[in-house]
Amino acid sequence: MPRPRSQIPAAAAKQVSAGQTPAAQRAAASTQSVERVLLLLDQFTAEQPVHTVDQLSQLTGVPRSTVYRLLTLLRAHDIIEQAGEKRYQLGPRAITMGYVARSMTDIADLWRPALEGLSASTSETALIMRRVGNSAVCVDRVECDHPVRLSFEVGRTMPLHAGAGAKVILAHSAEDLRESYISSAVPAPQRTGLRAELESIRQCGWGESSAEVDRGIWAVACPVFSGRDRLCLAISVALPEYRLDPERREALRAATLDTAADLQQKLAYFT
Repeated sequence: MPRPRSQIPAAAAKQVSAGQTPAAQRAAASTQSVERVLLLLDQFTAEQPVHTVDQLSQLTGVPRSTVYRLLTLLRAHDIIEQAGEKRYQLGPRAITMGYVARSMTDIADLWRPALEGLSASTSETALIMRRVGNSAVCVDRVECDHPVRLSFEVGRTMPLHAGAGAKVILAHSAEDLRESYISSAVPAPQRTGLRAELESIRQCGWGESSAEVDRGIWAVACPVFSGRDRLCLAISVALPEYRLDPERREALRAATLDTAADLQQKLAYFT
């Protein structure tokens, strides 16, 4: 949950006004700016991943003009990015940094062997994806001996309604978040068909795509839920369509389902 309004700005301002030298005042002002940046970033949570400038100002007590200036700085470094008009979310650099840190001791220690096993057993590229705001993000990827060029690179944000893994994540998002995304990001003529496809994914436990993101690429994906917070991850296999036939399609789907089930069982004990 977002933290309550901070007293950091007031405390720093009080120090500056207490007769400090110019050098000490500059150091205090610099510290205050850093603290405000960290305070802003702390508001972007799984429960509330997207904010407006006004929301951030209200949550942190930082003046609106200062919030906007700090967001502009963070955007220049890809730590924050825009999520539609006047809305902001964590950017690709922040996401990548977070997963580099988590990969040392977190659930990546469980999913990485599963991902490697899936890639080895299918001889294809395997990926793990999750939702960040209104985007699907690849957080880990294992290449096969003959890798393919995919738009889903680690840390890159992609739409939630295109690609097998992205659609699996969207299908298992909370209904209000799912409908809000569909209404705002999906063209009206496509919404009915997408809703039907998402319902099918929830019922059968897997999704697939053909050339939806990258030309000539087919993919299958299954959901995996973190035991810690029920976060929906998607584990996926992607390959060129010329390496696919009906028999192999069934085999890849079965391998992905089996890997997802095994990983789900391990994550159930992860707290």
